[in-house]
Amino acid sequence: MTLSKVLSRACPRLFEAAVFALALGLAGSALAGSGNPAPAPSSGNVYTAGGQVRPGPVTGDLMAAGGRIVIDQPVGGDAALAAGAVDLRARIAEDLRVVGGAISIEDQVGGDLFAAGADVAVRPNAVVGGAADLSGASVTVQGRVEGALRARAQKILIDGEVRGPARLAGERIELGPRARLMGPLSYSSPAEIVRAEGAVVSGAVTREATAASPPARPPRQASPGLGVSGAVFMALAVFAFAALFLWLLPRFTAAAPERLRRSPWACLGVGLATTLALPLLAVLMFVTVLGIPLGMVLLMAYPVLLLAGFVLGVLGLARLLPAGLRQRAGAARTASRLVPFALAGVVVLLLGLVPVAGGLFVGLLSLAGLGAGVLQVRAHRAGEATRPLPSAEPPLPGRDVFPA
Repeated sequence: MTLSKVLSRACPRLFEAAVFALALGLAGSALAGSGNPAPAPSSGNVYTAGGQVRPGPVTGDLMAAGGRIVIDQPVGGDAALAAGAVDLRARIAEDLRVVGGAISIEDQVGGDLFAAGADVAVRPNAVVGGAADLSGASVTVQGRVEGALRARAQKILIDGEVRGPARLAGERIELGPRARLMGPLSYSSPAEIVRAEGAVVSGAVTREATAASPPARPPRQASPGLGVSGAVFMALAVFAFAALFLWLLPRFTAAAPERLRRSPWACLGVGLATTLALPLLAVLMFVTVLGIPLGMVLLMAYPVLLLAGFVLGVLGLARLLPAGLRQRAGAARTASRLVPFALAGVVVLLLGLVPVAGGLFVGLLSLAGLGAGVLQVRAHRAGEATRPLPSAEPPLPGRDVFPA
């Protein structure tokens, strides 16, 4: 039994979220490199990512992430996919776990199906050999589900065959004319289920009561929060961290913001992938005794990395200031570079006060800064790997450079 099987049975929800986070982490790694897989047959597991992913036949498991994923060649094992759009046109021999914007299942899934996205559709020719767990804004089932069906969405349309029990939760639930539900049906919805003429439900139909609104609580005093003194202390702490960061790594803190200025979208994607992947890796390390110390180190380093991403993001924003207010990268000392950082930090603080949009901006800026740092570390390591080693001793005059 593989490790994925053990984890999926022990903690299925955690495993599902973990698979998608790891796939996004692979996407970040691919964005830092090439990211265009070759559609060649594979004799084992495949881990790939890119703008558009279209792998060849896979005999083992497939894990992929990207802007769009098209599976038109069979996969012999499990598949875990994460993309803006996913089109499944070939058979998955075992389980399929997929998250994305638009998800279309058009072929056979030999095991269980877990899908979450904005639009999830099981097309008429699709067959799910096990259970199906579907979540999204819109869920459509026109194919066949051999096991149980569980769907949660604003709008649910069942116009296919479900041989196991079905449990549906949505604002609007419809059974189309080709719907064939062989087991019991339980649903939760503010409105009655809509059954078209010809729809068949062999088992009992049960409408579950929607959750009642909780009783009104007596008003309580608002939390005082940080207050002015707390906000000032936090600002000074971030400023001190930035000063230490700039002093310890002057070249890095100059190169990473410049990378952010040149490639903001790539940095944002890598930062998001890294933020999602690190907690997952820490959790997976706890599976083995030897990995527990590394998992603890990752968890302890996580907030520090997020703070470093925020600092790099503010430094990147500081490069947009007028030339007279900032110092050229590479020629600045720590003290002088703190001035543009402070100015940009004030701008970020003011923008962060805007409801909703301000918090979103600060979050995206921090993710982009973290991604810029990851890309800069990767570029530095690649440069170290390709740098030629210095000779141990220069050749003397008249001495053979290539001695026997």
